[in-house]
Amino acid sequence: MAKRILVVDDDAGIRAAIKLRLERDGLLVQMAADGDEALRRVADERPDLIILDLTLPRRDGLEVLAQLQESAETASIPVVILTARYRSRDECPTSLSPSIEVIGKPFSPRYLAERVRTLLAGRGPIEAGSPTPAG
Repeated sequence: MAKRILVVDDDAGIRAAIKLRLERDGLLVQMAADGDEALRRVADERPDLIILDLTLPRRDGLEVLAQLQESAETASIPVVILTARYRSRDECPTSLSPSIEVIGKPFSPRYLAERVRTLLAGRGPIEAGSPTPAG
C-alpha cells in the first residue's frame, strides 16, 4: 500500500510542485491550504508523513505542530517543516521532537523527495545544523 503524505502550504504552486514530485515516487499526496484544514485531514486520513509550512492562514504551522505533538495518536507522525523562516532545527524557536526535520525555502524538490523517502524508511531527520541544499 502506498504511503500517504499530507502537504500543508498556503501557496498553491508549491503544493502542486511537491505533489507532482512525490507522486512520481508512488506516494499518495493530499493537500491542505491552512492549519485548520491540515488538522482535519490528519484526523480523518492519518497520513504517514506531513510536509508543513509555518506561515499559514487560520492556524500557523507552529500551532499545528504543537497540537500534533500533544496527541499520542499523532505525535509519532514524521513532519518536514518547509519554511522560509528557518534554515535548520537549531534556528526554530520551539523544541522539536526527533521525528521532525526542517528544510528551508527555497528548496530542491529532489532533495525534499529524498528526505521524505528517508523519513518514511524510519531513518530519521538529518543532524541539526546540517546545510539544506536549495534550488
